Amino acid sequence: MKKQSIDNSFFHHTSVAIAGASTSYNIGHAFVSCMLDSGFKGKVYPLNPSGGEILGLKVYHSISDVPGTVDYVISCIPARFTPQLVSDSAAKGAKIVSFFTAGYSESGRRGGLDLEEELLRVARARGVRLLGPNCLGLYCPEIGLSFACDFPKEKGSVGFISQSGGNSIYLIRAAGQRGIRFSKAISYGNALDVDESDLFEYFATDGETRIVAAYVEGVRDGRRFLEALRNLSAVKPVIILKGGCTGAGAVAASSHTGSLAGSDEAWESLLSQNGAIRVYSLDELVDMLVTFSYMPPPQGRSMTVCGSNGGFTVLTADEYIDAGFSLPSLPPKDQHEINDVVARFSNTDAGMILSNPFDITNIGSGEGQYSIMRLLADNSMFDLVVAQVSISNSGWPHERSPFRFWPDMFLDALLKVHCEVSKPMAVIIHSSITDIDCQRALELQQKCSSAGLPVYISIPSAAKAMDRFLRYHEKR
Repeated sequence: MKKQSIDNSFFHHTSVAIAGASTSYNIGHAFVSCMLDSGFKGKVYPLNPSGGEILGLKVYHSISDVPGTVDYVISCIPARFTPQLVSDSAAKGAKIVSFFTAGYSESGRRGGLDLEEELLRVARARGVRLLGPNCLGLYCPEIGLSFACDFPKEKGSVGFISQSGGNSIYLIRAAGQRGIRFSKAISYGNALDVDESDLFEYFATDGETRIVAAYVEGVRDGRRFLEALRNLSAVKPVIILKGGCTGAGAVAASSHTGSLAGSDEAWESLLSQNGAIRVYSLDELVDMLVTFSYMPPPQGRSMTVCGSNGGFTVLTADEYIDAGFSLPSLPPKDQHEINDVVARFSNTDAGMILSNPFDITNIGSGEGQYSIMRLLADNSMFDLVVAQVSISNSGWPHERSPFRFWPDMFLDALLKVHCEVSKPMAVIIHSSITDIDCQRALELQQKCSSAGLPVYISIPSAAKAMDRFLRYHEKR
């Protein structure tokens, strides 16, 4: 029987049953807790032959005992019982069964392969779609459907698919901390039924999704995947992290999700020729989501850098030049304007760099910092403004440092310029060393994200992300 295509009903459910939820804490119990903490808008049915109660909810002995229909079923039971669960779920009207359950093809045992074949046979015969096995399932914040209690509850415009449950959790948390919100995210594991091609085909036409990200270890159908990727990348940015690129990684991918990873050279060519942006770590994937979400495409590669710490200023110049950007010097007339502003707000230019890139650490006035950044942002020779903030470069302990006020003052001035000028801007908040520094960096990061500014945690990561972003737009 031919696969059913995925549509919005795949993500929007009014009832969820969790098979294997225990009154004592286990993974099934955790899924129940996630549904409640995430504000799932439908009914939640824990299932366990022992019955009882979990978090105020009745535990049903089996899915057959649940009143009415069930849309979505999560399996946390041993693999040998899952074919019957699929059959019983279909009888209750389930559209999808998601398997946290492992022990299938990824185990390398013949029995695991046989179980997968039986699962697929039952599912196809009964018209049920399968997620996994060996996955965490669906995250759809619009209806409060989640597989982690602390995921953002607001919906956004990023669609994400991942063969790894752990990587999906890390990516959603890390991106969420930097202001990224998701339309849907899918942990799809072994891809026995629903696979990367199904999901790419869906996202190509999903009006709620503007950007698509993926962690992929291998593909089920190479020809279909190429077509799905090509069609998707023609209408939306697609950012892909490929796992299992080395020999050891390929072995790990096979043990993890039963995937055939393919050669790194083949993947490099495939992604490049079909319009995808390839990254090489989860953090790089987050950086690209931040860039595409918050930065309008610059008109070119001419930039000015302004901020604190002379040493970081020098390193910034090196990184951006290596990444293909230019940092042109101001013409004499414009340079005189900058010097005049400095003279108005500071009695010395000691400790500052007043050429591109600029270090204005010792201007202790928000008005002075605003005036300089507004001049730079207004200058037509620059396509892009990058601001950098160092929290840890004071010679005094943080709580006694006169510098502790500077980052907020500087960013307030930058945000004012950002509201007034349409030029693309970005912020680097780096050098977080102590616990206090880390907390301050997080607060400043959230301030910038709330204002719609892309924020990066290091000079190299910012340069790499912006270069990839420009290359993407230069090719279109």
